[in-house]
Amino acid sequence: MSGPTATAATLRVRPAVEGDARRLCDFRRQALVETEFLLQGPEDWIDHVDQERDLIARFAADPASVLLIAATGGAVVGMCSVVGGALERNRHVGQVGIGVLRCCWRQGVARALMHRCLTWAEDEAHLHKLSLQVHSANDPARRLYEDLGFQYEGVLRDEARLAGRYVDLLAMGRLLGPLQGQEELPSDDR
Repeated sequence: MSGPTATAATLRVRPAVEGDARRLCDFRRQALVETEFLLQGPEDWIDHVDQERDLIARFAADPASVLLIAATGGAVVGMCSVVGGALERNRHVGQVGIGVLRCCWRQGVARALMHRCLTWAEDEAHLHKLSLQVHSANDPARRLYEDLGFQYEGVLRDEARLAGRYVDLLAMGRLLGPLQGQEELPSDDR
């Protein structure tokens, strides 16, 4: 399925608002069938705009969580969520989830989302650490996370099941602070 392409000039990364609910549902429907690298699959998701709107509102109400979207030409082409810890002892850690439509792979969408995620986590949420899990075979995502200072923290053996086979997920984390020796994070919405 073809779709919009993302260019630096047209891509906008921002927090989702309730008016994005339909576009987010459309994004999820397409993203969940395009890749096996997401933990959630099409069999686990029900297309309910009202539930999506409620989810967006819950993210907006939690200062330690954010739901970011990457949009171009009015369409959502990527999203990144951070869910802050719910308990006092892990409130400083945000769990990251990210997805990009196949038509926009290797066009800088995931990098733009992650840059905005890192900036938000440090400047607005004041988190100390971001954690994520990545499919062991998703080499482009692994390279991106490594480039952004994430380090491997462990292997979650047989953590996911895809098409009847078990696959490993890799746990990665990044302590927040200045990117030492890395590129500067952008200060605008791109």
